Amino acid sequence: MNFIEEEKRALPVYARPEVLVVGAGPAGIGAAIAAARNGAKVLLLERYGFLGGNLTIAMVNPMFTFHDVQGKQVIRGIAGELVNRLVALKSSQGHITDLTFDNASMTPFDPEGMKYLLFQMAQEAGVELLLHTWAVGVQKENGKVTAVIIENKSGRQAICPQVIIDCSADADIAAMAGAPFVKGREEDGAMQPVTLFYRIGGIDITTLRNWMKQNRDLLKDAPTDEEIDSSEAIAFLGLKELVKKGMETGEFPKDAAPRILFYQLPQEGQIAVNATRLQGIDGTNAADLTRAEVETRSQAWAIHNFLKKHVGGFENSYILDTGVQVGVRETRHIKGDYKLTEQDVLSNRAFEDGIACGTFAIDIHPPEGEQQIFTGSGKAVYEIPYRSLLPAGLDNVLVAGRSISATHTAFGSARVMATCMGIGQGAGVAAAAMVKQQLTTREVDTKALRAALIEQGQYLIGMEDPMEANAKLALTKGDGSGAAASHFNPFKDMEHG
Repeated sequence: MNFIEEEKRALPVYARPEVLVVGAGPAGIGAAIAAARNGAKVLLLERYGFLGGNLTIAMVNPMFTFHDVQGKQVIRGIAGELVNRLVALKSSQGHITDLTFDNASMTPFDPEGMKYLLFQMAQEAGVELLLHTWAVGVQKENGKVTAVIIENKSGRQAICPQVIIDCSADADIAAMAGAPFVKGREEDGAMQPVTLFYRIGGIDITTLRNWMKQNRDLLKDAPTDEEIDSSEAIAFLGLKELVKKGMETGEFPKDAAPRILFYQLPQEGQIAVNATRLQGIDGTNAADLTRAEVETRSQAWAIHNFLKKHVGGFENSYILDTGVQVGVRETRHIKGDYKLTEQDVLSNRAFEDGIACGTFAIDIHPPEGEQQIFTGSGKAVYEIPYRSLLPAGLDNVLVAGRSISATHTAFGSARVMATCMGIGQGAGVAAAAMVKQQLTTREVDTKALRAALIEQGQYLIGMEDPMEANAKLALTKGDGSGAAASHFNPFKDMEHG
């Protein structure tokens, strides 16, 4: 390769916050708001012009999963508050039953309402924002990151924080600081594929419901008329054989997911589609991301035409919008002080330093081939330990969100947005304590941290809990075959939920 040498230059210091949060996705939102509410001076850095990450930029919808199979809400705190405020804004139906019967609850939302509300919540907490800005480098001394180098339309600058919470989704800060990590699957580096979410408008929902009743055998677990009619928002999963024929004839893109999955949104006649897919993409490689953007947008149009032809209610529909960028499921996992495992996820594991809960399925979109691992959500409730947020070799950096220390398989559960927001809240409360008490990441009193999180609305295993389960969200079907969706569950013998 050819190289050039940059001219050495002095960089102006933009800010010296107590806590710098890099990335305003679900984890970053939870981290920034929590740290600010706990008294820290917080700067939240984001490369786009709005907050939300995969909630808004990639338009991933709905949020999963806040409840176990009995209907008990196990993700609360800032994430739960966000949902309540979305409902009040009429930008979400709230927590409702998932008609595919794989998830203990689902929480659809309007991405525009989400953008508006996230700004409100950040400003109310006193979080300072810096948008349209990339973190491009770091300076490090004696195991601490002393400066984060940024670039934006104002040029190249530096931020000098006391504590950094890396919510970049790709562990960018930790990686730039030399912390060890793995990408994707431990044995070969293979990563889950990317997906471009998009919204379709102009759907006749009544016609769609009738079509589902007439073609129930094409859908996962063949929902009854009563189940279809009573669903507050449609969750549509299946058509495997129809898609397979479409791939053979060229009517359906061959690299897309081998089934159709979409969810009804709060606005009349709108759905969010999760059906594009492209394997072999490294979300930290710009050339790969460029190819993914081009190919998945082409897939979106072809899939929409397929739906208009084959599924009732789509006759007058149109693509409303596509994600600002393709949704990336998996890149780097830090090597932390503890690696979350699939055994932890499946066995209801609690930890002395647990800071947030997860209950989503182990959901692994295949790095290659067609079959998708899906265990079903809510069967087990487990905790994410604080130690999984601690990158090796760094004393003032916490990593929150999908880049925590976890196996490729355990990550398949912990990666989802509601869980990531809970992890972020735990990191934010810890960071504020570090600032107040002048601690390093490994000096934080995790017993006190857990107590503070519970006091601030977080649910943790073993706490006294007056909240009753919501019987309407209890799963009546939780062990479907998944054949109509290319799902399979290799972990049935390990499940103890």
